[in-house]
Amino acid sequence: MAIADWFNHLEHGYIVDLTRSVGLIVLLVIGRAVILRSLSANPHIPIEARRRWSVNLRNAGFLLGVFGLLTIWARELEAFALSMVAFAAAMVVATKELIMCIGGAFLRTMSNSYTLGDHIEVGQHRGRVVDITVFSTTIMEIGPSHAAHQLTGRAISLPNSLLLTNAVIRENYMGDFVVHVITVPASYSLDPASTEAMLLDTARSICDPFLADARRHMNHIEARYLIDIPSVEPRVAIQPVDEKQYRLILRIAIPAKERHRVEQAILHRFMFQTYGKPAPEATAP
Repeated sequence: MAIADWFNHLEHGYIVDLTRSVGLIVLLVIGRAVILRSLSANPHIPIEARRRWSVNLRNAGFLLGVFGLLTIWARELEAFALSMVAFAAAMVVATKELIMCIGGAFLRTMSNSYTLGDHIEVGQHRGRVVDITVFSTTIMEIGPSHAAHQLTGRAISLPNSLLLTNAVIRENYMGDFVVHVITVPASYSLDPASTEAMLLDTARSICDPFLADARRHMNHIEARYLIDIPSVEPRVAIQPVDEKQYRLILRIAIPAKERHRVEQAILHRFMFQTYGKPAPEATAP
């Protein structure tokens, strides 16, 4: 019974508003017609004056009609506006993640953060970009740890919304050649000076075939992007860790695709030179 009364009240309200709207329009049309006929019946009024009156009456009638209709239907328009606002708010809440993904894709496009084939790191995820869509970016994971540089065989799909809240690290920003850092822990039982010289000699002998090409590439990058480029010559820095060990931090310039192979070659040669190869009798059964 209450629902039927509500529909009756609603229908009655619409009928009243519709009647008022029709009455307003009819009144405006009749009023304009009467005034124009009165002007036409007076021969002393010039044609230009009549034309101005006609235009002014038409514009005034339109404005009065719009204002009157808005006044009559104010309650219905307010209810409709509130419904639209509530609907829009619900849609935003329901599609928040999708909107953030589209925003992340727009940010990536405008800033040119990365493209296919780049090695990137977003949050805790690191890998090579193999696919980019409006909603996600797919990478082939590089790891398993941050210090490793080989593919693990796993694909990770990252929502583009992560680009709005995380910094994007592009490891191959300099193109075909990159500046690579290798950290080697050493005990204080090893003389730091001789150990540093041994690591530096090892790096120079392995990286020597790449130095000329790396130097030309880095000079090109410096001239093109107007940025300071570090030296391509191998450099070693010593960093104390605690009373038991220190770190040798080696910086080299090598081809981006050769990072894992060159790093392993340097570490193998340095470790064998420093600690020696295992004796044959030690491995015998």
